Amino acid sequence: MKRVTQAGICTLSADSSEYQRNEAMKNWNHLPSGEIELTIESEAYLELAKDDFLIHQYDDARQELEVAVRSANPQAEYLLGALYEHALGVDKDKEKALLWYLRAANHGYAPAQTAAATLYLAEDDVMTDYAEAYRLLTLAVQKEDADGNDGSRSVDFPDPAECFDEDERWMVVQEGYAEYLLGWLHRSGLGVAIDHEKAISWIEKAAKKGWRAAVFELAQRSEYGIDRNEVWAKKAVEYGEYDPLISVALRYLEGHGTPEDSEKGLSILTALADKGIGSAQFTLAECLIKGKNMPKNADKALHYLSLAAQNGFAKLITGLGIVLYKSEETEIDPDLAVKCLELAAAAGDDEALVELGNLYFDGAGDMAPDQEKAFRYYLQAAEKDVPNGWELVGYCLYEGKGASQNRQEALGWYEKAAEQGLYNSYYMMGMIYGYDETLFNYEKAVSYFEKSAKLGQTDALVRLGTMHLHGVGTIPPDQQKAFQYFSQAALSDNSLGWEWAAYCHYWGYGTQQNRQKALQCYHAAAKKGSCHSQYMLGYIYGYDVAPPDFKKAARWFKEAARQGHSDALLKLGFYYHHGRGVKRNYKTAFKLFTQAAAQGDATAMYNIGDAYENGYGVEKDEKQAFVWYQKSAELGDKCGMFGTGRLLFGGIGTQPNRVEGRRWINKAAKAGLQDAIEWRPQ
Repeated sequence: MKRVTQAGICTLSADSSEYQRNEAMKNWNHLPSGEIELTIESEAYLELAKDDFLIHQYDDARQELEVAVRSANPQAEYLLGALYEHALGVDKDKEKALLWYLRAANHGYAPAQTAAATLYLAEDDVMTDYAEAYRLLTLAVQKEDADGNDGSRSVDFPDPAECFDEDERWMVVQEGYAEYLLGWLHRSGLGVAIDHEKAISWIEKAAKKGWRAAVFELAQRSEYGIDRNEVWAKKAVEYGEYDPLISVALRYLEGHGTPEDSEKGLSILTALADKGIGSAQFTLAECLIKGKNMPKNADKALHYLSLAAQNGFAKLITGLGIVLYKSEETEIDPDLAVKCLELAAAAGDDEALVELGNLYFDGAGDMAPDQEKAFRYYLQAAEKDVPNGWELVGYCLYEGKGASQNRQEALGWYEKAAEQGLYNSYYMMGMIYGYDETLFNYEKAVSYFEKSAKLGQTDALVRLGTMHLHGVGTIPPDQQKAFQYFSQAALSDNSLGWEWAAYCHYWGYGTQQNRQKALQCYHAAAKKGSCHSQYMLGYIYGYDVAPPDFKKAARWFKEAARQGHSDALLKLGFYYHHGRGVKRNYKTAFKLFTQAAAQGDATAMYNIGDAYENGYGVEKDEKQAFVWYQKSAELGDKCGMFGTGRLLFGGIGTQPNRVEGRRWINKAAKAGLQDAIEWRPQ
């Protein structure tokens, strides 16, 4: 029972100046005023309310508390505030909550003082008042300290947390919270001057009272110093939280803002790992693999990884395996990656099978690709119902990589993956039905591309556009629909979508011809790396605007040429040869022609022959000139035909053969080359 006066009552005026300070209280005229008595009846109704709190009968609890607060019953007042703050059996009402908290606070109840302070600390709220929050928190900690001296909990009421079950105790003020908030205010400078020493002092007091957030903050904030971090990280271990101490160990190992002490860091990690803490086992293994201020030791690392795998860290081990064969920041070690991934797979992470397949499919470091082995891993993943495994098995069968090509079978795997939401599988099914000669079914192709597009696969929009642009199978041409698909893809920032939309604007397919909009779309695609769009910008600026802008044209031809675009290489070579938009440079031109010719460009081959015949950027060599003219001619280039004919007719760089020479010249003339038409023997 609570303490009472000798007369059996305890009196406290409700009209205190503190009560009057809150403007919101003016509206609650139904509250009792004057002298309020603490009675046996009040205590009885409070006990009934507590029982109803525990069984979540909040409406009954509210009615009982409203009787209890007719007397000066701070805990009943506090609990009424909690009902309104957390909407327990009543509508959420912060003003009413604050009213009841302040009433209990005025009666000296420390939890209510803290609860009221938290409402004043609410950001973006009309009741925010940091100074008042600081005042109430100071009262709360003074009251708690005073009560603590005689073993009580603020005016001799028990901890309010006892009124709630374990799942709901977060809703009530618990010990240490007021101290923690005071520390936060001193650190932030809200309602009080910034004082880091006082902030740390209050947060440590909160931690000593068991406020876990304070413990974790002291353990983790590096500005508090490594020594303090270590002390409180060890306290966090008592709560079953090991990450703060692991972080301390890593700071000792790496020396980030901390004097390096690799021996101490290793000792902490090893002790935790040997106690069976999975996160420490994994972290220690990672350090042993990467050699973080300690000798690398792959065997020891694998030992700890195997322990971590048993403790549920298989997915993290998969991630480590991926880093070991993919990362640009960590030294590649594909053999160790395989061992990590195999450990993870054995521990039940089936995604590790997919990663093993990926590793063998592409190879890494000194490990050569082994697509057959990759396919076996993909198949294992697929048989364990890993959707990515289904899709990758489908891909291998589609391409014939690691397994015999079988697109009919690939369809089955793609269908399973698609049912699990892997939209790319719908896309691949569309590709099979749309482009495989033995499985043509354009209606099905369109259907699957549409499903894929609805799920966000923007390449499918481009495919739908190309199929409707010219018509396929029973699907008639529909240029407007094609343009709509291309535009949707472009709006999703798909590079090919921009490029095809530009194509439609340029030629007026499905929309009005608009070269300016074409330029805008080509620019968008070019910025995303489309070499064809870069080439088209060069072509438009150099050949399709008046006046031509050769400098812009040359710049875009350069961008496309860097990606090996053969037409761009040819055009850029021509620009260097003639000094168009760039400074004339025959050597650079010859080099560009050679790169284009390597891709089978007949015009570039003719230009190489011309360079050898006339000594443009290369030493004059009539034999080489004939070789390149002939290559160009055989590929159907009319200039190459004429050059071949001239040299044969005159015996330049080759044995003379007037009959054969005339034949090539006549072919060039028939192809419309004016020089060949006008040619006469010298």
